[in-house]
Amino acid sequence: MKKPNEDAGFGLKRALAFREVIKCGSTRRAARVLGVTQSAVSQQLKLFEDLVGEKLFIRDRRGLIPTTKAIEIYNKIGRYFDTLERIEREITTSFGSARQSFRIAAPHLSCLLLVPKLISMLVQTEPDTEFYVRAQGYDQIAQNILTGEADVGISRLPLDDRFFEWRTIAESKTVCMMSSEHPLAHKGEITADDIAGEPHIIIDREFSSHYTGMNMLLEPVKVRTDAVGFVAGYVAEGLGISIINEFIAAQCAFLNLTLVPFRPSPTYEYVVFWKLGSAGTVQREAFVSALQSWVNDVGLRPARD
Repeated sequence: MKKPNEDAGFGLKRALAFREVIKCGSTRRAARVLGVTQSAVSQQLKLFEDLVGEKLFIRDRRGLIPTTKAIEIYNKIGRYFDTLERIEREITTSFGSARQSFRIAAPHLSCLLLVPKLISMLVQTEPDTEFYVRAQGYDQIAQNILTGEADVGISRLPLDDRFFEWRTIAESKTVCMMSSEHPLAHKGEITADDIAGEPHIIIDREFSSHYTGMNMLLEPVKVRTDAVGFVAGYVAEGLGISIINEFIAAQCAFLNLTLVPFRPSPTYEYVVFWKLGSAGTVQREAFVSALQSWVNDVGLRPARD
């Protein structure tokens, strides 16, 4: 016969394992965060799925991808964990002065120069704020906003309006990036026929779905990378040319590469986004304003009203 409260905490442990798997993207990383074995996390996750009555994750080469049902459950239990974490913060800071924090998730390249510039602008009006920056791919940025690991993210549309809100910052077209000595650098615009046979530096299609169709035409490939914007370094070394959009290219200006409009070109909308329903903050508005100022300074097309 079970003693009273013998099962107390079991539901919380299963929910906690589920929550960390969503946040981390794998049972291995979740186990490391929780300080338990991977098999223990897998067992708790299975028990949680049994409780729900359906599978909550799809496995692919990027890790465990939560289903729509999993996101709905996460958002619901997230409020409970938020309450627990708020209580913990109140306890741990009750005898000292608490510092404000602001968490930013952005593409790898943006974290090199752009985000530091934005933070430099913010500290002029928010000197007591502590900043935390995550350099990630677009999928990971969205996941960190969704799980509350970041307050704002820099990304491009499309985003799911069931989970996110955003402010469009800039519209961006496609350009061909090359060294100034390249034979095509003098052209007014470039088409796929112009670059046939040129060695290409590309973002791997897994990390840049909007280029998937185009990447199939870019042969031969000299270098593939999974870091947004890092193609510029390989172009600067003369290893090839790259098709990239203006928002990312503007952050590579320090390399003094030539940018030629590529036709035909889709339009990309870059945004600052946050979790749907999250409370507005002074830091968030200041961050949006700072990024809008940068867009104007570098000559990008600001968002249309």
